[in-house]
Amino acid sequence: MKWIDKLERRFGSWAIPNLAVYLIGLQAIGVVLLMSERTSADQLFLHGSSVLHRGEWWRLISFMMLPETLSPLFLFFAFYVFFMISNSLEEHWGTCKYNLCILSGFLLTVITAFIRPGMIVTNTYFLGAVFLAFATIFPHVTFRLFLLIPVKVKLLGWLTAVGYVLTLLNPGEGAAAMGQRWGVMVAFATYLLFFAKDLINGVRATQRRKVFTEEYEAKQEQARHICSYCGATEKSHPELRLRYCSVTGKCYGGCSDCENSSDRK
Repeated sequence: MKWIDKLERRFGSWAIPNLAVYLIGLQAIGVVLLMSERTSADQLFLHGSSVLHRGEWWRLISFMMLPETLSPLFLFFAFYVFFMISNSLEEHWGTCKYNLCILSGFLLTVITAFIRPGMIVTNTYFLGAVFLAFATIFPHVTFRLFLLIPVKVKLLGWLTAVGYVLTLLNPGEGAAAMGQRWGVMVAFATYLLFFAKDLINGVRATQRRKVFTEEYEAKQEQARHICSYCGATEKSHPELRLRYCSVTGKCYGGCSDCENSSDRK
C-alpha cells in the first residue's frame, strides 16, 4: 500500500531488526515473573481504568509480557513458531514493514483499551494477526501437529479466522469477554491494514475470471457454421456435414434441398 511505502521511505532507518526476538524476550520475562509468583497476571494485563485512574502506566508495556501458558513444552513450541513466522515475514516484507505490522497492532490494542477502559486486554489476538499474515503469504507451508499430522498453514489460518469470528459472536458481557471481542477486531483491523488491497484485487480478479468463463462458454454454445439456405447449424443438425462454398462464400448443409439450391447458384 502507498501509505506503507511512504512510512518505509521516511522511517525505514528506525526499524528494529529481529523484533520478534525482543517480543519473545518480553514474554520470557513475564514467564519468570509469573512462575516466581512475584507478580500475577492481573498486574500485567492492560486495563484502561487502572492506567487512567491509578497511574499504572507500566501496563502499556507489561501486557506484552503475558504468555499464553506457563507450560514449558508449549512455551518452547510457541516461541519457536512465532520466531519462525516472524522471521519469514521480515524476510518477505522487509524489516520496516514487519515493524509497522507489530506497531499497528500494538497501537490499536492500546487505543481500544482506552475506548473501553473497563475491559481486560492481552496481546493474544493482535499477535495472532501475524499468524494470519503468514498464512496468507505462505499458504502452502506445512506444519506438523503433535509432530505427526501434516497440515497446510492455509487451513490453520482459516481455522484461526473462524475461531476469531466465533469469539466475536460471544454474547458474554464480562471484562474478559469484552476484551476478547475487541482483541479480535484489532486482529482483523491489523490484518486488513496490510491485506485489504490484495483481498479487493483478488475479488476483482475472481469476478473477471467468472465473466470471461461465462463469455467463453456462451461462445462455445453458439453455432460456428450456419447453412445459408435452410438455417441448419452443427448444433441443431449434428448429422449434417456443413460445407463452405468458395464461390458464393456461403455455407450449406449438404441436404438435398441445400445441394440443389447450391447447384442452381
